[in-house]
Amino acid sequence: YAPLVASSIVGKIKIEPENILIIKDIDSFMTTNALSVETDDNKHCFVKQIKDYKLKNTLFDGQALIDSSVFPQWGNGYLLLRHHFCKMAAFNTHIQKFFKDYYEELYEYAQVEDMFGVKHFVKDIKLITTDNAMKWIKFNIPYQTWCERVHENHCNFGIVKTAHKSKLGEVQRMSYQMVNALDVDIMDSVMKTSIKYIDALKTDDQVFLEYLRKNVNFANDYDVLVALVEQNRDFIRSEYFRQRRKAIISAYTLNFKSGHINQNGDNLVIVGSPYAMLLASVGEDVNKDPTFQVEQEAIQCFAQRFEFNEYLAEFRSPFNAKENMGYLHNVYHPFLEEYFELGEQCIAVNLIGTDFQDRNNGSDQDSDSIYCTNQSDIVNYAKYCYNNYPTIVNNIPKEKQIYRNTMLDFATMDNNLAKAQLAIGESSNLAQIALTYTYNFPLEHKYEDYVCILSVLAQAAIDGAKRRYDIDIPQEIKRIKADMNIKENGYPAFWLIIRRGFDKKKINNSLICPMNKLCGTKIKKYHSLETTLPMSEFFQSFKLDTNRRKCKKVEDLIQKYKLNLFEPKEDQEDYLLLRADFDKLVEDIRQVYLSKNYLGLTSWLIDRAFCISAYAQACANRSVNTTQTKLNNNRALLLKVLYRISPNAVLTVFGAKNS
Repeated sequence: YAPLVASSIVGKIKIEPENILIIKDIDSFMTTNALSVETDDNKHCFVKQIKDYKLKNTLFDGQALIDSSVFPQWGNGYLLLRHHFCKMAAFNTHIQKFFKDYYEELYEYAQVEDMFGVKHFVKDIKLITTDNAMKWIKFNIPYQTWCERVHENHCNFGIVKTAHKSKLGEVQRMSYQMVNALDVDIMDSVMKTSIKYIDALKTDDQVFLEYLRKNVNFANDYDVLVALVEQNRDFIRSEYFRQRRKAIISAYTLNFKSGHINQNGDNLVIVGSPYAMLLASVGEDVNKDPTFQVEQEAIQCFAQRFEFNEYLAEFRSPFNAKENMGYLHNVYHPFLEEYFELGEQCIAVNLIGTDFQDRNNGSDQDSDSIYCTNQSDIVNYAKYCYNNYPTIVNNIPKEKQIYRNTMLDFATMDNNLAKAQLAIGESSNLAQIALTYTYNFPLEHKYEDYVCILSVLAQAAIDGAKRRYDIDIPQEIKRIKADMNIKENGYPAFWLIIRRGFDKKKINNSLICPMNKLCGTKIKKYHSLETTLPMSEFFQSFKLDTNRRKCKKVEDLIQKYKLNLFEPKEDQEDYLLLRADFDKLVEDIRQVYLSKNYLGLTSWLIDRAFCISAYAQACANRSVNTTQTKLNNNRALLLKVLYRISPNAVLTVFGAKNS
């Protein structure tokens, strides 16, 4: 947890331990109908329906409040902070304003006591958190020892991440698990926004260019396409631009059919009953919190991203079941605006007297987020699910085995953790097959139970690093899969999209579910009435100032990287590794071609890739005895690399004015 060794640090913030108030977390309970996932004598999971089950929320689990005087302007409502064996999501709060209002004329001399018996002047407190954020407490480390470690690091807490607005603007994408838990009958309405956007990508040049701008990354040529259009608007009609536009929209449409449906909404970071946390810091009863009330059919929240008094549907990842769907009522209280600067990327949720944490599959507040939308049909269905599908609770016993400080036990733990990690995706995917079966085999209640069990197993696998359950998760998934009659029932049609290369023979096209409705949706085609312009209309040739052998080395480097980028190898799917490879590719090309004048090289490579000149066409047709090129299959990567090396050269080569 030390910030100086964390590779993902985006900033630092200095807070002395003496200015941090650590309090004991508080539990809040409620009674409701629940589906309890338990194990039998054979350690196999089953579901028990329980009336008036006592649920618990740990109110401030993993969260902190940080004074606005030390909160950076770019924080967007919260910071995920790390230091020596501590981790907390710190939310922007006017702590000192609250203390001044609470203590009034006693403010200058008022003190509060932390959970260790240490007294702090309230005027010095910059951050409030609880024992659940302090991992060192579990190892019986003295409070003073932790303070010394923080001072050794000059009291610098690492900022690991903060909140970010959706790069899609006012919309955010759903996942296929969320979609598949909806009602089939509302899918036309659910898909409406995305289909309208796809149509706009095809017909509205400005919408498409804006999409390119928002989705530029190190490997795609989107910034090159935008720059070429900004240089010459007619480039939109070029052969290459139209080919790329078609391919990009086709990929976007496939992504849409894999469950990434746009809705008005966003992923919002959760803070639990924040005003109650301020009350707890001064020893007040959290049940006196006036900002939220308990409702029978919804959970109250405060989300400035949406209109007040709106109702919202919410989903947390991992999401697998209708029983995980939440229904929120967005309310307003002046204290929440007066004492907090949460912004539009955070959401305060009432955890007092609600089932929020269990409803969201073991959610806490150490930077967990929920997908929220106000799309009317999804919201109405969320209300139905919240009131008709009881909350799932995990009552699988904790593991009793005690591990010793030996290499053999370390190896055993590592092996168990590795198996659990593999089980995360397997349990979630299997849950979606079981959920699909519930739409088609309603009389076979075991599928509903399996959805609940697999939802719990997915979260148990995720939690495997911090707690162990007395169950063999991979074996239990294997047992459930064997009892689901998948060979006879088949896989849903949408499996062909989310699992590329899946055997079509295993698909049962008669299965009905929301995702199958999505995958079967027809997107209307569009053909521009304007003529397509050949690349020769824009191309300018420049003399090559080096031998062609060096240029062909550049071709080979690009081809080699292309294979690394798109070969389906798990160890090469990591973004940072691919980015490092790309940077190395650019540097290798610069080493091969040392000249600062890239016009000749750029012109020659583009000509080879697009077969523009008569000579390049002859080479492509093998009329000229020369080495065949594969650049025509790597045009996007070629343009990206050349643009990275010398943007002016690319713009100049394509700088010819068409007639």
